[in-house]
Order: sequence, then C-alpha cells, then structure tokens
Amino acid sequence: MNKRVTWHSCRMIGRGLTAALLLAAAQTAVAATAVEEASTLLQQGQLDQALKKLDAQLKSQPQDAQARFLRGLVLVRLNRSAEAVKMFADLTRDYPQLPEPYNNLAVLYAQQGDYEKARDALEAALATHPSYATAHENLGDIYAALAGAAYNRALSLDGANQGVRSKLALIGQLDGQGSTSVATAPTISTPPPAAAVPASVPPASTVPAPPPSTPAAAAPTVDAATAASVTSVINAWAAAWSSQDLNAYFATYSPSFVPEGGLGRSAWEAQRRDRISRAKSIQVKALNPVFSRLAADRLSVSFNQSYVSDSFSDSTQKTLELQQAGSSWLIAREYSR
Repeated sequence: MNKRVTWHSCRMIGRGLTAALLLAAAQTAVAATAVEEASTLLQQGQLDQALKKLDAQLKSQPQDAQARFLRGLVLVRLNRSAEAVKMFADLTRDYPQLPEPYNNLAVLYAQQGDYEKARDALEAALATHPSYATAHENLGDIYAALAGAAYNRALSLDGANQGVRSKLALIGQLDGQGSTSVATAPTISTPPPAAAVPASVPPASTVPAPPPSTPAAAAPTVDAATAASVTSVINAWAAAWSSQDLNAYFATYSPSFVPEGGLGRSAWEAQRRDRISRAKSIQVKALNPVFSRLAADRLSVSFNQSYVSDSFSDSTQKTLELQQAGSSWLIAREYSR
C-alpha cells in the first residue's frame, strides 16, 4: 500500500521534449496535491469539498486511477451507492489488474444483498492478487452469508429439521453473536498501491486509510452492572425491531425522546410504523457497543448497527443516549453518523 509509482524509463529524442517533460512533471505534482487534499478532506468528514476537489482533478485528467478510486470512497461515505458501484465497476474494466476496486465493488453488492455478484467480484480480485488478505476475509464472509441464506431456505421448508438449525446457529456464531442468520460486513479497501497503476496514469501519493470505525474498549466510568443493564435494553430494542413488534419497540423509548431532524414524536412514530411494517423480514444487530457516561442518570452507547431486510441491508455507526428510569434505562436520543 506504501509503494510508489515507478515510471518506465524512456529516451529523450531532441531538445523539444524538454518542455513537454517539465509540463508532465508539473501536472503530476498537481495531481498528487489534488488527491492528497481530497484525502485530507475525506478524513475530516468534509465529503462535499472532497468530491468537488476530485471532480476538478478528473475533469483535467479523467484517467487518474487514484482520484477515481478515492472518489468512489467519497461516494460510499455519502451513501450514493449506485454511483459508487459504477465508479468501482468502471475501474475494474479500465484497470483489471487492480484488486481493490473489485473488493469494494463486492462490499457494495453485499450491502445490497447480492452475494453472488459479491462472490464473483472477490474471486476476480484474488485472481489478480492471490495474497490480498482483505479479499480472502471478505470472501469468507460472503460464503458464510450464502450458506446462511441456503440454510434459512431449508428451514423455511422444514422447520423441524434440528440439524439445519444447528448449522445455522454455528454460522451465526461467526460474527460473535450466536444468532440464527448471518450479518456480513465486508471491509472496504483503502486506495490501491500506486505501483500497480499503469505508467500512463499520473501517479499520486497513496491515500491514508480512513480512521477505524471500530470503537475502543468501554469507558471505565460505566460499571459492569450498568453496562449489562443497558445492553439488555439495547438487545430488547433490536429484538423488537427484528420481530416487528412495534409496541415492544416503542416501549424502549423514553416519553421525553425527541426525534432527530425536527420531526414531532407522533410523526416519527407514524413514520417508523410504516417503515418497519412494510418489510417482510428484518434482522437488526447492535455490534461492539461502547459506553460513555454523560451524567449520573444518563449515558450513551455507540455501536455498529447491522440491518438486513428482505429488500435492503446496511451497516452504520449508531449512537443511543439513554436516561435512567427506575432500575432500567430508556432511549432519550438516537442518531447515526
């Protein structure tokens, strides 16, 4: 990932090429600067500014592979998945020797629930780069998801088959939750090694990886008993959502809960009822929770929310703020980032 571009040596013929060489060097420096600046903006969360910077760069150099790859990452962060799919798909067509675009294309396919396409993309990545560890890990997740889907279909046809139930539970344990279905969260790759980009593409510095989204260990200000009590509430919230038990779902929210985005409580409840009831099946998981004390009777918990329905799947970072209510806790605020 830290390799530099090595330009193929070429022989100058005539002094007239000197000016062209200087111009090419200047353009290369500009390209590197543009991508570096866009990378910094991306890591700072200034996604619109990063996109504008990359669009300007690609307008002058449309085949800049580093800029195109980084633009795909920005589109992912902006939740513009269809555009990100096209960006990475175009990169696999133009630069089939680069494994990273295949990997990220697979991640997006997996988020859409199209595990067959995700598998094919990862196998293409490994055909170009057999030692690509991220693609191997993601392919394992995809195979587990495909197996889980097959076992779920078998169970729907023969609900008394305990052997299938055992296999499904075993696969569910791969994500550490012991659940009866698989929630995959393949890993998005950081930009490809510059050395793998053809010499005809202006080189750019390797873009640093985005800061990891996995939280650190729970803050020591939240004792184990409180963390366990809050965890039970979060699990009940996720279970009620998954079973589409709306009464139990809304019971986990405090009467003082105020929805984000300016919605009133009644409008928010009506919106949630419509969205939750519309799905044929839902599975929600709260993974890797991290607790933080806000006040004596208030704390927050941040976690990776895995959502899978019959028509949509998503993984996002969710934070719930909970207010103590007697011996239990209720959700007072909810937001994603």
